[in-house]
Amino acid sequence: MGTSVRRVLITGANRGLGLGLVQACLARGDRVFAGARKPKEAAKLHALAAAHPDRLSLLSLDVTDETAIARAAQAVRDQAKGLDLLINNAGILPRGVALSSLEVDTLLQTMQVNAIAPVMVARAFVRVLRRSDHPVIVNVSSESGSLARKTTGRNYGYCASKAALNMLTRTLAHDLRRDGIIVITLHPGWVRTDMGGRSAPLTAAESARGILALADRVTLADAGSFLDWKGRPLPW
Repeated sequence: MGTSVRRVLITGANRGLGLGLVQACLARGDRVFAGARKPKEAAKLHALAAAHPDRLSLLSLDVTDETAIARAAQAVRDQAKGLDLLINNAGILPRGVALSSLEVDTLLQTMQVNAIAPVMVARAFVRVLRRSDHPVIVNVSSESGSLARKTTGRNYGYCASKAALNMLTRTLAHDLRRDGIIVITLHPGWVRTDMGGRSAPLTAAESARGILALADRVTLADAGSFLDWKGRPLPW
């Protein structure tokens, strides 16, 4: 890294993997910007901010709201000279959606949050990412977005949105290569969160540490890759 203190923005930072990423970043000394749709209700983030007032800033960031995205980008530019790592973590998982119960609005919302929003967030932060010596964008996808591994039905919106995110990541990686910005899409593992459930074998802390270690070591040769949290390639 070109700077000793990494400057990191995490979306969906109020719980689950997002909160685990915030905690892991603070533990290693990073300057963290934590985005949440309702930051006033994020009690755990407020507790962390009170303990790390100089290193953690809470941002009001609804990733489907372009005005909120623009305000968050301006807030980061006002507080930091650059951004080293953007983790597009915010996502939703409609539970057990079968063909008979599919709703257009749910499909559209899932696609907007999981696939479209990360691209819009990335676009807003390109300017500040350019100021880093090692700028990286990590789009948190899922192995559920792998066409090769789709061997079951149901979960139409979630699987389709993650597959779309993978393609959008590939496109974004090509466009931002000229700026030296490395963009990857990543499966964080099956993580024990509200989304992953209690049976998941991986803790948020373990996944977060793996994701951060991977973000530190990727190069432009990895741009556009679909990897897991340990850096292993996944099939499209």
